[in-house]
Formats: sequence, C-alpha cells, structure tokens
Amino acid sequence: MDTRMLVAFAAALPLALAACGSEPGAPTEGAPPEAASAPISVSGTYEVTGETVEKESGRSRQLSGLVILAQEGDDYTSTFELETLYPTSDGPTEAQLIGSGKGRVEGATLTGSAETQILFSEVPGVDAGFAFLPRSYGPRIVSRSTATVKPDGRVEIEIETSGAVGERYAPTHTTLRGRRMEPEALE
Repeated sequence: MDTRMLVAFAAALPLALAACGSEPGAPTEGAPPEAASAPISVSGTYEVTGETVEKESGRSRQLSGLVILAQEGDDYTSTFELETLYPTSDGPTEAQLIGSGKGRVEGATLTGSAETQILFSEVPGVDAGFAFLPRSYGPRIVSRSTATVKPDGRVEIEIETSGAVGERYAPTHTTLRGRRMEPEALE
C-alpha cells in the first residue's frame, strides 16, 4: 500500500461492520474461559471487497479498498477509500469513494453512519486518486451501517446508502467482507 492511499483516508463513506459467523465474544480455541467475556478491540486497518446493488434496478458493481477504524471506549470513527467502476452516461468510469463515519461499539458489533464523496478521474483509465491529476466530483452520499469484527479480524459490513440532501443517487445496499491487516503489511 502506498502513502498516497493512506493520505486519502483523511478525506470523508458510510461504514460500520455486521455479523460474520460465530457469536461475538465467543472464546477462541485454547483461550482461557475469561477470554469469552473480554471485549475485543475493533481498531485497525481492514482490507475489504464486496458488492453494491442498486435497490430499484438491481444493477450491481464491485468495490474494494481499505477501512480504518479507531475505537475509543464505546465509540468508533472510520475513514475509508474504496474503488469501483461507477455507472455514468458515458459508461462505467473508475471512481473512488472516500469518506468518514462514526458510531457505537457494543461488544464486537458496530452501528453507525457515514458521509462519502465520489471522485472521478478526468483522464480516462487513470486512478482518480493519482496525484496531481484533475478530478471531478460525483454525488455526496450518506449511509447507515452495521458490522461485526471477529476476534480473528474478519469483518462483514452491511450498508444502506442514499444521496445526501439535494443529491441524485439511486439508493443502494452494499455488503463488504474483509480482514484486519497486519501492521507489517501497511509499511
């Protein structure tokens, strides 16, 4: 992962994380019994992939990217950058979805909201986040999300999205799955 992508996380998409298997707080194999009730920390960088489906038309598009979660007590904040081929009148265009969110943590379940900006490269076939290239801005979107982070770092995120006030954006449902990245992978 290059520094350019990490810098992009300072910008503002909706995310919080949903169930991915066994019960939150369940002990892992070989863990002492008190580990069953010990809360897990959701803080970290998560590499995710998934799909967004327009509710009315059923059209879908793939997404992939990074989500960074920071937990403080029962609250969390998120920043994220995802890549997709966004539908436009000229056909699918490479786009980045950048955003930030916040919410509550209960055990390993997160619920919250986020705001996202869609960015398009004005140079066909070039990543919208590439430094010094002109970009155009798509609709701003708002989201509500739910997620669960497993003790082994797996996550599943369910997101309901619509356009911000005054924006044209077809409401969508997004599912993302991923895993917490090891710190060495971020260097």
